[in-house]
Amino acid sequence: MTRPYYPDRREVLKQIVTGSAALATGAALVNQSETLAQQPEGGDYPPRLQREPRQPQSSPATSPPLPYDSPPGGAPWGETDQTYFRDGFLEVPTHKRIILSATERAVLQSLKTEQRDAAGNIIRDNDGNPVMMPIRKGMLVFEGQILANFDDRELRSTLKINEKQLEVAKAELNKKIEVVYAAHGVRVAMAELKVMEEANKKHEKVFTAIEIEKAALGVKQAEANLELQQYTLEEIKTREVAVRESELERTETQIDLRKLYAPIGGMLTEINAAEGMWLREGDPVLEIMQLDTLWVRKKISALQYEIRDVDGKQVAVRVPLARGREETFQGTVVYCSPTILTGDVFDIYVELQNRRVGNYWLLQPGHRADIVLPS
Repeated sequence: MTRPYYPDRREVLKQIVTGSAALATGAALVNQSETLAQQPEGGDYPPRLQREPRQPQSSPATSPPLPYDSPPGGAPWGETDQTYFRDGFLEVPTHKRIILSATERAVLQSLKTEQRDAAGNIIRDNDGNPVMMPIRKGMLVFEGQILANFDDRELRSTLKINEKQLEVAKAELNKKIEVVYAAHGVRVAMAELKVMEEANKKHEKVFTAIEIEKAALGVKQAEANLELQQYTLEEIKTREVAVRESELERTETQIDLRKLYAPIGGMLTEINAAEGMWLREGDPVLEIMQLDTLWVRKKISALQYEIRDVDGKQVAVRVPLARGREETFQGTVVYCSPTILTGDVFDIYVELQNRRVGNYWLLQPGHRADIVLPS
């Protein structure tokens, strides 16, 4: 007798789950069929999803951030008589920031300069020699002031040789003995020819015609020699003096290039070398900044402004200072970049005049500044 089959617990659970899924699928198909039956002819198939309208959200406790360049309080554009460009930065114009570089391959001999008073006059000792002092960061320098010297001993030796060569050339130019001797030779040759001609007039055939011709040729040779000596004196020796003067001037220029002069007056902000260093041509040595004029650089939206809207405009610049203070300066938009950068913005530059407070400038590069453009 065969024993009947009874499913175990796992199989019973599996059949229950399978049957529930089938029932759910069948119910979904029935609902879909009823929906399609109710759909009028010519309607959308499948039916469009009906979205519930979005409910307005309650405003947060804090106000949202202002737009890219917005007036105070977030007022819409065109409802104020001023336009604010916030968070610009002060920087030094290119022509006010000078980097002094080595002009020759040489050893940096000294980083010293002559000491000067507040008016820029050189201070001298009792013997009349300038009082020298080492340069340092932050010191004020004047235009034309010597700040550094490179090794020029070889050039100074060459300079002495050039000076002696010039002296010799000038002495040769002043020496006219060759011209004097040639002029005397002309006079002698002419006197000899004259004597021979007078002798033939008194006594016939004292001198032959050939002798008379030789004497006349001697006069011409003496005159040609005189012209040659005069040309040598006036042209060749004069040019020799000019060549020696040019060589001397070239050596003096090379010695002058071994010195670094301050092209502008300002503050010494960087020292990139030390005494005794071997530098190549173009290596940076010093940096000078002139802080009397500054630029405010700001990126503004190209979607809201064109270059013609801001270029050349007179603006006010507000700069926050220490301890909560704020100063306002008048400036002018001197440059607008023609290039639109990422984010649909372009750069504008506002030029303003800095102010002195005692021995210091009020504004510094890197200060944050706000630009106010009247509408």
